[in-house]
Amino acid sequence: MAFDPLVADFDDPELAELRRSCPVSRTGSGAWFLARYEDSVAGAKDVDRFVASFREPGVVVPDEEQLISEIPEPRHGQIRRIINSAIAAHRITRVEPFCVSLCNELLDGILECDGPVDLITDYVMPVPNNVIAHLLGAPADDFRRWAAWSDEVVQGTYPTKNRNDRGEGLAGAHPEFVDYVDSLIADRRRQPEDDFITRLVNTEVDGRRLTDIETRTQLVFLFISGNETTRHLIGNLLWRVVNDPGLFAALDTDRSLISNAVEESLRMDPPVRFLMRNCMADTQLHGESIPAGDKVVFGLASANRDERQFDDPQNFHLERPDQRSHLAFGGGPHVCPGAALARLEARVAVEVFLDRVGSATAAEPGTYDGVPVFWAHGPRTLRVRLDR
Repeated sequence: MAFDPLVADFDDPELAELRRSCPVSRTGSGAWFLARYEDSVAGAKDVDRFVASFREPGVVVPDEEQLISEIPEPRHGQIRRIINSAIAAHRITRVEPFCVSLCNELLDGILECDGPVDLITDYVMPVPNNVIAHLLGAPADDFRRWAAWSDEVVQGTYPTKNRNDRGEGLAGAHPEFVDYVDSLIADRRRQPEDDFITRLVNTEVDGRRLTDIETRTQLVFLFISGNETTRHLIGNLLWRVVNDPGLFAALDTDRSLISNAVEESLRMDPPVRFLMRNCMADTQLHGESIPAGDKVVFGLASANRDERQFDDPQNFHLERPDQRSHLAFGGGPHVCPGAALARLEARVAVEVFLDRVGSATAAEPGTYDGVPVFWAHGPRTLRVRLDR
């Protein structure tokens, strides 16, 4: 069977061989895979040549239903300014006390349990779900509902086909999720509040406000991205902490290293394995001709282990220079707008975990039960025995 970099383990020697001798290769699906760091960085900056899309070739999405990651410039930048208003630095700072309290509350229940607990279900998942609900203005009690809807979206065919067997577009494919978000929008139109949903509804961009459909689309995107990728970041880092007693001890002894651990986890275990782009113009790269219309894949996991960029890239180092030079959040003008929030949540989740837990032992040491999403990298379960 031919090697497929889209499903390869991050430390697969054949992935390293691509970086060495074949930095641009054609995958079995027909997409072009960029294996090296420098090429993914350059591609992420060239947003006119490489336009984000996980959609299959030929799938057309109406403008109002394009996720922020799919919207071309200059409209992308205009809508992004509104989204940035929800996660500006001063707003994120106000989230930290909420996150600390939430993590302590979750561990109160977990530490009363006898026997192994699933950290993903009982601790990791509720953190980003509750935080994004708190930030956006959704009722906290609803987080399990829209978290389940979020999983249904990313594990289904809507992201690639813009439809599933229930119907076309987001409203046809996932009507319960859409009805829920539409009701939040309608509530804010009737009674504005000091939250992100109200700002999204009322802020003008170049003289006009977003339509209800545009507002719905971006809210769904934020619910999903604030849930899925941050969950995998926290889960991946805790997986390493409970499977590596040395790492547990180092972080427990020196809490200032937790931020470094977050960055090294992002480099070693990026929650998003790769980014898909549509090539908009004929392109030459490393002797390969990439025609306009072809799919191009930025191999984030491969780039983050590129020997040209990182010393000893296959090993976890807490004091690695240039900790934030990884590509886990993408790069260029379309770098993930929620990066600062995700970093905060991961740091707080690990800090509170170490404050409350004396020791942690994986029920199945070294076993990584990955999520069933082709672009995502995160543990689906993490069963652990905890002692105070």
